[in-house]
Amino acid sequence: HLIIGEVHERSVDTDILCLLCRRLLQSHPTIRLVLMSATMAAELYSQYFGAPQPPIHVGARRFPIREAFVEDLRSLLALSSKSAKIAQDVYNSCEKTKCSAAPSAQNMEKLYRLATEITASVGSHGSSVLIFVPGMNDIEAIVEMIERLNVNDATFICLPIHSDIPFEDQMAAFEPPKEGEVKVIIATNAAESSLTLPDVDHVICLGLCKQIIYNRASHR
Repeated sequence: HLIIGEVHERSVDTDILCLLCRRLLQSHPTIRLVLMSATMAAELYSQYFGAPQPPIHVGARRFPIREAFVEDLRSLLALSSKSAKIAQDVYNSCEKTKCSAAPSAQNMEKLYRLATEITASVGSHGSSVLIFVPGMNDIEAIVEMIERLNVNDATFICLPIHSDIPFEDQMAAFEPPKEGEVKVIIATNAAESSLTLPDVDHVICLGLCKQIIYNRASHR
């Protein structure tokens, strides 16, 4: 058996891997290929590999969620006038650039402050908040801001998840918060699909990630 997980995360590497697997199946028909994903286009992969059987769907318990965007924050949270202005600035910047370029250092600072303000607003004793950021520098910047919070006598405990952090230290993110604590997990999108955090109440996403893009013109 050959098992490939999170196959929906399309990239040059994974597409080439699928091509090699299809060729392998043609030359070694006894191999059983298992593709796993929570969000993949099952029919597309089924047709690509010529699967004789329909995809297997495994049911799971789902929870109701509510999405809010940066333009909704002023009506949903009791933001200070300064934070409300930051939220508006972030929205205006997104509308202007249409996310065609990486944010400036000044805009990144605004995103950090906004994420910190949201954490302070939604975090309560015994709750957990998950923040998605692009990289390690962003984790360190937000940790520094959140650890200075003092809201409703709650202690904000920051737990980073990143490949540069020792595995033993990252395991603390799976421990429940203690009495009077707010657990804040700050991670890159590696935590989006590769692990499950069972006690997260709120998720804050900066809408950014680091990505390697293939340039057809330069073949790089």
